[in-house]
Amino acid sequence: MKNAKNFPRIALALAALTGALAAPTVLAAGTASSTAINNRATVNFSVGGVAQSSIESSPTGNSTGTGSDTSFVVDNKILHTVNEFSGNATISGPGAANQVTAYTVTNTGNTAQGYLLAATNETGTLLFGQTDSTNANNLRVFVDANGNGSYDAGVDVATNIATLAPDASVRVFVLADLPLSVTNGQYANVQLAAQATTAGTTTVVTQTVGADNPAAVDIVFADGGAAERDGIHEAADQYSVQSAALSVAKTSSVISDPFNGSTNPKAIPGAVMQYVVTVTNTGTVAASLVQIADPLPANTAFVQGSFAGSTDIELQVGAAAPSYCVAESPADTNGDGCFLDGSGLLSVGPPTSIGTVNPGAANAVAVRFRVAIN
Repeated sequence: MKNAKNFPRIALALAALTGALAAPTVLAAGTASSTAINNRATVNFSVGGVAQSSIESSPTGNSTGTGSDTSFVVDNKILHTVNEFSGNATISGPGAANQVTAYTVTNTGNTAQGYLLAATNETGTLLFGQTDSTNANNLRVFVDANGNGSYDAGVDVATNIATLAPDASVRVFVLADLPLSVTNGQYANVQLAAQATTAGTTTVVTQTVGADNPAAVDIVFADGGAAERDGIHEAADQYSVQSAALSVAKTSSVISDPFNGSTNPKAIPGAVMQYVVTVTNTGTVAASLVQIADPLPANTAFVQGSFAGSTDIELQVGAAAPSYCVAESPADTNGDGCFLDGSGLLSVGPPTSIGTVNPGAANAVAVRFRVAIN
């Protein structure tokens, strides 16, 4: 049997040697790109019980003394998120301009990146339990410049994100105009997309193809599955159209006639007729009443002083006590919002008590006035 001591005895000790660089900042997505990872192994051995000189490793192989580090650099992991901020729709009305939706863009990659931003209308998508049914106009994108989380006209003017550090976030606003033609209960879903660019530029980054190059920073898209790995992330927000919807009714009744008085009067010449214009808001938000204009019909004459205090028009909002105004001619000389112009047009508007028409039948506005049949 051969004596074991006749064979060289080799002891291996592997020691990782760290570089002289300071420890990199720890990021949520891992080590920053371009960080060099360097180390080498050391082999300590003996022959016939005699310690031999250590041998360090090298990438190409080393047989004596000092070797060299095996090195690679950390590649660029492109990953970011775009999230709708408020958690609910932006309430807007027909014709409303510069309506704001807000998003948060977060760089969850390991390298500072820029981002191209684009807003588009969606079609038929579901969001917040409501289906997109119309489009917004004049979509514009602006980046929060001062970090206050609110859109500031003239301050937030950047339309793309120039540079966003790893783990950093920034608020982005989409502004839109709602068409005057939209109606109560319609929804416009708008998508914001952010596409990664080289930091400080608008140059879109492309994914590195082929095998890894240990000496170069390769680019890897880490968003979603293989079909989605494009360096783009998007999220949607919604404009909810909530508007006033006014229904206007006008009725007439006979108050008196020259023969029957107020007992079963008939609409004969000389009879006094009362008109009631009723405005009901069946929508979801209040309407500001600008004017009720009613041209007096032919063959009639306006009856003045027929209401309390010798006033001309009775105004009532819901079940509240009525108020009254005087319809001077030809202009509103007392400033109460009521007048009768020279052509026979009755006009009622603010500052009367009917300046606002709130939603619901209980808040209906009624305007009463009287005419005599010629």
